Amino acid sequence: MKIVHICQTSVAGAAWSWSEAFKEAGYDSYCIARQKIRDLEFPSDCDWPPGPISLAKLQEADLIFCHQGHPYRQEWYPKATPTVFCYHSPQSHVWRHGEKDGWPWCVIGQYQPRYYPGCAVVPNLIPLKHPWFQSGPKPTDRVRIAYSPSQTDRKGWDDKGYEQTLDILAELQQVVPEVPIEIDIITAVPLEDCLKRKATAHIVIDECVTGSYHRSSLEGLALGCVVINNCDAASANNLRAPTGQDIPFVRTCVDTLLGTLNNLVHATPKKLAEEGQANREWMETGMDTASMIERWFRPLIDEALAV
Repeated sequence: MKIVHICQTSVAGAAWSWSEAFKEAGYDSYCIARQKIRDLEFPSDCDWPPGPISLAKLQEADLIFCHQGHPYRQEWYPKATPTVFCYHSPQSHVWRHGEKDGWPWCVIGQYQPRYYPGCAVVPNLIPLKHPWFQSGPKPTDRVRIAYSPSQTDRKGWDDKGYEQTLDILAELQQVVPEVPIEIDIITAVPLEDCLKRKATAHIVIDECVTGSYHRSSLEGLALGCVVINNCDAASANNLRAPTGQDIPFVRTCVDTLLGTLNNLVHATPKKLAEEGQANREWMETGMDTASMIERWFRPLIDEALAV
């Protein structure tokens, strides 16, 4: 089956990741997405706007995953091709452009289902076999912490505790001078570079304010890291449904983040690396790519093909 993943917004990294996951599951998958938005860079098979090759891919597709819905409004979009709408952030108004045509729609199982009542909830796919999503060597003489906030040039990130987290990381090195700590703040780099740097960390910090987890948390687990976020019960249940397992995040709010980090860094680098390896194994068991697609995405594909 020929599948195209298409996206023109800053969730392009997720669209590429899903496309790579579908390739792992045996599908002929192709990603058309923006490769650069502001200071963010994303991988894709073809850049935006679609050129002749990508337009041909769209015409040949058996099914299209339309991420965030925006491309469906374009005149060149093949609206007769079976489509599954996928939402990664709250923009439900965009759905109206395809609602009348009866295509199925889904939302990733993080905090977003609260904004899409009645929508099919699906796991956020990570291509676990891809070279970028493999754990790297962890330092043995120090604790390495990686923090990769997204869109730090936009006010929306302020609500996720970006400045507070930076202050806490700086304070951490002052309050525990007896522990060698390396802190890596990762911004404005291509996804490949970001993942390579996180792969060598013992601890990955997502955000500790909103009650959600993000792709950064799943990437951290896949990369063999201890992952910190403030995942609330609703978001945890959305992840527990597809995995059938307890969620191995270290949960803390921003007000208790310093204490949480203090406790973690007093473990040996070896112990943290072992916990990270257990998290990688959790991903391989609970979020196996082929199983996730067969169970959670194949019904949506069949529904779209039947319209």
